[in-house]
Amino acid sequence: MSHWSGFVRGQGYYLALAVINSVHRWLPFGLRPLLYRVCGYQVARSATLQGGVRFFHVGRLTVGEGSLVNRGVYLDNRGGISIGAQVSIAHDSRIYTMGHDVHDDGFATKAQPVRIDDHAVLFAGAMIMPGVHLGRGAVVMAGAVVTQDVPERRIVGGNPARDLGERRGALDYRLGRRYWFAH
Repeated sequence: MSHWSGFVRGQGYYLALAVINSVHRWLPFGLRPLLYRVCGYQVARSATLQGGVRFFHVGRLTVGEGSLVNRGVYLDNRGGISIGAQVSIAHDSRIYTMGHDVHDDGFATKAQPVRIDDHAVLFAGAMIMPGVHLGRGAVVMAGAVVTQDVPERRIVGGNPARDLGERRGALDYRLGRRYWFAH
């Protein structure tokens, strides 16, 4: 492939992502599953991805039943993101799966998937870095930067995130916050 054709192909890919992100913002909730299917996302019918969510790739995204992803969330699914059931991700959170190797002479990219288990909670502005696994019922406080795995039912906060204690409760709730006009 010539340099020119590779350049044009790359530009087309990012143009398509821009269209996907724009269409998702304004598409009625009833039609979003069609977009998810076309993009290769596996999103449960009862999950809600509000308008203004930003996707970084086609495919490599799974969202479980009843999960809620609020507006302004970055889903850097280039390395793969798996979100369990009844997960709450507040507005302006960032989930990253790819970055650059600062020690590599060519500044190479490297990717690691992120896994978020059932009933985990990310409060506003939380940032999850590549390769992190949030255990069942884990809680990430607002603005926290998570660079390491968080065990089941642990609460973390700060930058970098540190353990703040245990989450109590049965974790048997269902989110069910599906607002048609929550764009």
